[in-house]
Formats: sequence, C-alpha cells, structure tokens
Amino acid sequence: MTEGSIFDILRKQYDNKLPFVAYRKPDEQKGTVFLQDSSELFTSEDFLESGFIFAPFDDRRQVILIPEDAAQKHIFDTNVVETSASSAEGKTLLNHSSEATKEQHVALVKKGLEKLTSGELDKVVLSRKEQITLENTDPVSLFRELLQNYPTAFVYLWYHPKVGCWLAATPETLLKVEGNSFKTMALAGTQKFNGSTDVIWGEKEKQEQLFVTDSILENLERVGVPSSGIKKSNVYTAKAGSLLHLRTDISGRLHDPKAGLKNIISALHPTPAVCGLPKEKAKEFILSEEGYDREFYTGFLGELNLQKNIQRSRNTRNVENLAYRTVKHESALFVNLRCMKLEVDHANIFVGGGITKDSNPEAEWEETVNKAQTMKKVLFK
Repeated sequence: MTEGSIFDILRKQYDNKLPFVAYRKPDEQKGTVFLQDSSELFTSEDFLESGFIFAPFDDRRQVILIPEDAAQKHIFDTNVVETSASSAEGKTLLNHSSEATKEQHVALVKKGLEKLTSGELDKVVLSRKEQITLENTDPVSLFRELLQNYPTAFVYLWYHPKVGCWLAATPETLLKVEGNSFKTMALAGTQKFNGSTDVIWGEKEKQEQLFVTDSILENLERVGVPSSGIKKSNVYTAKAGSLLHLRTDISGRLHDPKAGLKNIISALHPTPAVCGLPKEKAKEFILSEEGYDREFYTGFLGELNLQKNIQRSRNTRNVENLAYRTVKHESALFVNLRCMKLEVDHANIFVGGGITKDSNPEAEWEETVNKAQTMKKVLFK
C-alpha cells in the first residue's frame, strides 16, 4: 500500500469515528495499521488474545484491545514519508507554562523528597500535564511528522471514539517476546543530546539507572524467571530524539510464553523508570499527590501475540524442510512516553522525571521542560 493512500484511509477512519492504530517500530522501514470494523470497545485481562493493546498507568483499569480478528490489517512503507506542506498550518502556540505551573511541580518534587528522606521511598517518578491550545488539530499530519522526525522511536497514532486520540514517539521498550525468548530494557537518566553520546553522567542518574535495573531483575525472578537464565548488558548511553538516556538491555527465556505473558507484564509494569520504588508505595503516592489523571501516559501499548511465519533456512542437504515454515507468536510492547492526547482544540502533553534523594527540584522542572520539546517540535514546527 502506498504512503499517500494509507493516510487517506486513516483520515476516513477517523472522520467515521471508528477505532484504529497506525504505528512503526524502531528503526524499521514498514508501518502497520489496524482498522477496527466497529466502534465496540474490546478489552483484555489475561493477554491471551491477538491484536494491539493499549494499557493505562494504573493497572487496576481496563486494558483496551483492537482484536486482530475484528480489524483490517495493512502494511505501509514509511521510508518515503515526507512532511506535507500544510501539516504545520494552524499549529500556533497560544499559551506557555506559567510560573504557577512551575511552582506546583517544584512543590510536588519537594513533597516527594520528604518521602525519600524519611526512607518511605527509594525513588518516585513525578510528572505533570501541559495543555497546549491549538487552532487546528490534524492527528494524521502530526503522525506523519513523528514518523519523519523520530526514526529510532516507536511512533504511533491510536484512536477510539470512546477513549480518545493519542500519539507518541516513545524510546522505551517494555517487553518483546518471540516464541519463548523475551527482551526488555532498563532506561533512566536524561540529558540533552549535543552532538555526541560520549557524555558524563552524574551520580544521581547512575543511581537511578541502578535502581531501575535491579528492580526489573528482582521482579522477573519473583514471577519465576530464574536469575541464571537472565542476561544483561553493560550500562550504555542511548540517544532518543534530542535526548540521551542510560540504558541496560535485559533478556531471558519463558517456559510457557502465552501463559507467562501476564505474569511478566505484571512484574515489569509500571517500571521503576515511570513509577518508582518500592513500586506499590510509589504508585500510591503518584495517584494521590500528582493532582491529575495520567490516563495512558506511562502505560504501555503494542502488538500482542501476533503470528509470524519464518521460512526455514535453505539447506541443500535438507531439501525436504524447504516446504515447512516455523510459526511463532510475537509481542512487542512499549512504554507510553513522549506522548500527547489530542482534544478538540488542544493537546495535552505529559512529561516527568525520576526523583531520588539527590534530586534538585529546579533541575527536575527543567528536565520536564526539555522532554516537552519532543512533542512541541511537532506541534509548532
């Protein structure tokens, strides 16, 4: 399917108020679209279905599903995507973060630091919502902008008339499962990219990264993944758009991929990188003190149990195998960061940062400002 026609189809689906998702995985040339046939709201509890899931931060809430068997699926080429000349028209910034907003966030960070100092929390991730008024909002054009500007991110446009319209260019993988093998990552720490990944990290960022990595390993072991079967990389600096993060890659094997998927998701979500430690206490603090509803920000989304056919290797000594294919099921889930929710006349941008004992409230405010630029770069280009 050509690039032009797929975006026309997305606009028609959106105008008809029918659910859909369009996305491109990191560093890939092809994108995928699921067009749901009706406006019915499907959900998933055990993650046994096949399709595309959209999960909120609060794991007590419903996980939304676009089922594979209730949607049309299309593949489109993204390496020819170009920004349309009209895509930036009407995207005028009409308001800025106020001093009151800054004071509110700084006060929230200080309250979090009190919990850290008392020993109740080891880390907590605190965020805010920034409302940007727009004269015109075209989600499909914004999606094209994201595809062009963030080739190494998971870029998506998701819509359901009963839930809302969301877009993101997120750098963080929650979980990838192929057959009985899984991969995840520990991502923490943030600084601006200034032309090089050879940078110096402070003790606050290093400690934050260590917290995230250790927690993931402990939680995986808690749900039955033996530590002897887990591999982790050294910590390295990873680039995501205009920002740098500290990253550790983690991999292992599942005994029963489908049955174990719910357990491993519960072990990972919400990660220390978006919630804190201990997880339940940090989540309780966030829900009671942030002062707004995160909804799907810092939730997760992606492909669930999609079938993949793999052609066996062409081995002339084993010609009879050429007629066979290996069938595997894959899941590819991403943390919903660098995201925004589109409303009729404005966009809500969600940004946050990890707070540890060494955090400086003013610096934490500046970090959220830097992260907001990822989405503003698209909105106000």
